[in-house]
Amino acid sequence: MVETMKERPRVVDPLLGTGCPRGAASMLPVPPMATSGSSRPRKEHHMKSLHACLVVTILSMSTIAQAETSKGGWSDRVWNAAIDGDRSTVDELLRAGPTGSASSRDVQAFRNRYDEWMKHQADSRAAMAERRAETKQEMQKAIDEDRLLDALRSAVEYQTLSDDYDSVLADPMVNKVIDWSGATLPSVLTDHDWLYAQEILFRLRTLYEDTSYRGMWDEYDQRIEANTKRLGLLRRYARERLYDLYVKRNERLGEDPPDPFNPQLAERWRNEVESIDRAMVRDAFGTSAAEHISSEGWPPLYEGGFESLEVFGSIPAMSMTFPNMADADRMRAWDEALDALERETLVRFSEGQSPRRVATFVFDALDRINDRTLDIPDSVLWREFGDGAMAGLDPYTQIIWPYDIEQFNRQMEGKFIGVGIMISEDEVGDIKVVYPLEGKPAQAAGVQPDDIIVDVNGQSTAGWTVQDAVHHITGPRSTWVTLGVKREGADEPIRIRIQRDLIKMHSVKGWRREARDEQGDDVWDWYIDRDSGIAYVKLTQFNEDTYMDLGRALESMHSVAVPRGLILDLRYNPGGLLTSAYQISDLFVEGGTIVSGEDKNGAQSFDLPAKRHTTLLGDLPTVVLINQGSASASEIVSGCLQAHEAGLVIGERSFGKGSVQTVHPVRSQAEAKLKCTTQYYRLPSGLTGGPGRLVDKEVAKEFDSSDWGVVPDLEVAMNADQIEEALTLRLEADRLPGDPRPPNPDGAAEESELESTPPDIDELIDRGLDPQLELALLILQARALADGEDGSQRALLDP
Repeated sequence: MVETMKERPRVVDPLLGTGCPRGAASMLPVPPMATSGSSRPRKEHHMKSLHACLVVTILSMSTIAQAETSKGGWSDRVWNAAIDGDRSTVDELLRAGPTGSASSRDVQAFRNRYDEWMKHQADSRAAMAERRAETKQEMQKAIDEDRLLDALRSAVEYQTLSDDYDSVLADPMVNKVIDWSGATLPSVLTDHDWLYAQEILFRLRTLYEDTSYRGMWDEYDQRIEANTKRLGLLRRYARERLYDLYVKRNERLGEDPPDPFNPQLAERWRNEVESIDRAMVRDAFGTSAAEHISSEGWPPLYEGGFESLEVFGSIPAMSMTFPNMADADRMRAWDEALDALERETLVRFSEGQSPRRVATFVFDALDRINDRTLDIPDSVLWREFGDGAMAGLDPYTQIIWPYDIEQFNRQMEGKFIGVGIMISEDEVGDIKVVYPLEGKPAQAAGVQPDDIIVDVNGQSTAGWTVQDAVHHITGPRSTWVTLGVKREGADEPIRIRIQRDLIKMHSVKGWRREARDEQGDDVWDWYIDRDSGIAYVKLTQFNEDTYMDLGRALESMHSVAVPRGLILDLRYNPGGLLTSAYQISDLFVEGGTIVSGEDKNGAQSFDLPAKRHTTLLGDLPTVVLINQGSASASEIVSGCLQAHEAGLVIGERSFGKGSVQTVHPVRSQAEAKLKCTTQYYRLPSGLTGGPGRLVDKEVAKEFDSSDWGVVPDLEVAMNADQIEEALTLRLEADRLPGDPRPPNPDGAAEESELESTPPDIDELIDRGLDPQLELALLILQARALADGEDGSQRALLDP
């Protein structure tokens, strides 16, 4: 910790924005509800009472699960093969079926379910083959009509629908598209059409993702990163030029032009850099040099900062805002002075000068260089130098500038007025919906992941930053905002009207929403298969209430029947509190480490052990569902259960965010903060022994490794159509009578009689829309069939 630290830093998950105090390992397991304040005694007592109830409740679950396990035989072989990731053996055993009485009602019911699963798989393969053939035709048509982006988009989809990504890259038609792209890029870059270049580069990188051509993927990834910086600078300082690029893009795609440029946007940069000063950046440098996980000190900060200033000076359009940048002599003097300063900085470090002395030299020199060359505002100079320095460390380390601090603080509090969506700026500069928060206004109104927000209340988002979008979308409670979203498959933007509300996270959901109680909380049916005793819980995030809410869910389950299996759905769960992930994992794991931390020296910074007396679900067969939207705390829970073989993991590889950020105050006249990566999560070694895995994608990239994230025991992919259909059905099925119905993709109104008739959530399984969930259910149904004779199966399946 540096000398300027006045406040205790906080651990924060960048995907969610919630945090917890950072400190010794002994602090991390403390339940989030047991915090200082007048309510502590009451809440602690309630937690102890709930825990006691859970012990009684789940002891009966464990007893039944142990009895089932003791039967051995076919169901055990299915489960063990799945835990081992042996898909071929799982398939063989499921096809053979249980070895009990052939006339058993349960055996026949299972065979019927298995036949449905096989039919759904065959239907899915046939649909994918048909769509793959259509995509090949669409690619050829785009080539014939000279539509490069459409050809690239079809090539990516064609590859996604294939079993062997490498073989697609050898396809002559795909090769033609790749060569065409490579030949087009130089002229695009010469014209400084960074937006068009980004669209081409992004799709080329996607074609090499998850292939053996790792070098090509790295090359395009680096080019995208450099191009993203240019687009970011246009968005901040030369918005009219960026608007012109959007006009060209729409012409290229045959779409209507965006709304006329708003001249007020041209001056927005002044707000974004207001109150930024030299002292702010220098203090952030000192803290990150001392605390960052890289342990490389000051040199990487200067490297990133100088590179950022060089890119800043390389964009001709910047002269629209800063006239001196149109002067070739001034620009040459700027470039030469920066090069000389960077060389001198390295010399001073090599001579052993102290970091503080070098910092004084560098910051003074930058002031002088700016004064005699470009003479841009000081706040611009320091913002770009600071942003570049932090971006060079990792994707999550950043200075929270005064312009952004209010929104950041609101996110840290965990509740705010808005519509309940996580948005980001995608690779081509669009405002993209990462995901709508479950049960919040945006999701209820029909917003979906990957929607592109093209306007807010009729105002075009062309050239907006994420912060611009946040300012326009949020507002007073109970007021309305209309989003125009562009969605894959829709010809025109969809208009979605949403009422703003207090966004407080309810993170535990069940299978079927049945009602709302007097407090407005949802009442759930927790059983996806009541006959087999299989429960379903979806965790949408890990907040301070998740553990308690899960406990109440388990009580509610037991009031209906004793669970004999559990599906824990962590798909699209972006993470949250480390303490919450620890508490949830501790319910399933009897001993050993749940998760540990590693500091910049490679030393263990914390170790969170399982506590035997809290292992309430250790004998309950559990399947965890994950996908590429499962990050951070979700990876702790799924990775921990997988390592200890306390649960079976099904789905797709997780996001790969395994780092811990701490938030530090920044000494300055205006309020600013530094969010800095200081630790990595390490998953437990579990039953394998040896060191546990680091899941962070950035660490893997540094060591040229493909080992990142949590890889499921059984991988089950879902194509784009399945994902959209499953999300849409889930959304509509969760409506209660009287709830507003989401719009159709084409914007058409629904028949009035459908307003009170939401679809049955069971259609996800019955229609084969969610193969990940369907396989999880099938394996747990197999687990519930303990081998036996003369009706022993019936005794286990009946509540």
